[in-house]
Amino acid sequence: MKKLGIVLLLAVFTLSFVFANGAKEESTTNSGVGDALVIYTSNTEAEIAAMTAPFMKLYPDCEIEIVNGSFGELFARLQAEKDDPVADIMLGGLSSTDGRKYESYFMPYTSSHNDEQISPMTNGYYSVYGMSTACFAVNTRLEKELGLNIRTYEDLLNPALKGKIIFSDPNSSSAAWNNLCNIFSVYGVDTPEAWSIIEGLMRNGMVVGSSSSKCFKDVANGEYVVGITYDNGAVTMLGAPDYEMRYPENGTSGKDSCFAIIANCKHPEAAKAFVEAMTSQEGTELMYSMYGGVRFTNAKVTEPDTFQLGKTKDIKWVDRPVEELTERKDELLAKWNDLYSKIYK
Repeated sequence: MKKLGIVLLLAVFTLSFVFANGAKEESTTNSGVGDALVIYTSNTEAEIAAMTAPFMKLYPDCEIEIVNGSFGELFARLQAEKDDPVADIMLGGLSSTDGRKYESYFMPYTSSHNDEQISPMTNGYYSVYGMSTACFAVNTRLEKELGLNIRTYEDLLNPALKGKIIFSDPNSSSAAWNNLCNIFSVYGVDTPEAWSIIEGLMRNGMVVGSSSSKCFKDVANGEYVVGITYDNGAVTMLGAPDYEMRYPENGTSGKDSCFAIIANCKHPEAAKAFVEAMTSQEGTELMYSMYGGVRFTNAKVTEPDTFQLGKTKDIKWVDRPVEELTERKDELLAKWNDLYSKIYK
């Protein structure tokens, strides 16, 4: 059986997943891709197992090493290794909203399945595989004790929630920036209405945590009533007592989740094959069969009955002005920081 080694960036031990999907292996040789592939990723173990399965099915003799950590940690490592990169793929943590800021670290390459995606990439460096959608994580026991029914952003401004909402820092967390983008998508980019919601959250004692994962883990643990978070992460706590994931009824939007081949990597052919396998219709169907906690974006594939997120057709979607938000990201974050320093001084 094929083994997938996972190195935890901040730990000293190694885990292994065994790919035993039951699907017929289509190749018993490396087929020109080489015998190794190294991936940096901030994704969860369940996501990693599913996302590597299409490549492993096609190239069972190519060993995959996974280095797992936060995107910030991994990108710092990538920067330090720029002249002699260790990894071949950066999986996750990237989005079209990045603009051109990371291009120098990646090799120009876009999947041949790009046009099959719901939102095809246009920058020539990234390939898209999924969507990360803004949502709330809610502790239903604590919500009931407060006599609340939290469904909209306005509901979060209730004084009963003072100090009981957790967020993460949009300066360093892609999940937090994703949620700011959703507020701007619902209420308008840089409008008084949008900033009224943001200021209201701050004045209601919203806690800005150090990690995006705290926004759903600490809610499930009963430390907070609400986490403003993203569905790919929030879904991992489903099944915990008194825990629900909800999309804001005002409307929601998502950021594309992308991956890219690292410039001057040691295994470029394996990296290209990985991109092709993961973005294909067949690869997407296989990923869905193994994991239902990501909204994969190949439009030829229908969400299965085992899908754990809200079905796309049942969610109120709003358009996200990606280009404007990308161009104005620094300006909008500067306004956030200025408001934050005034309220949290």
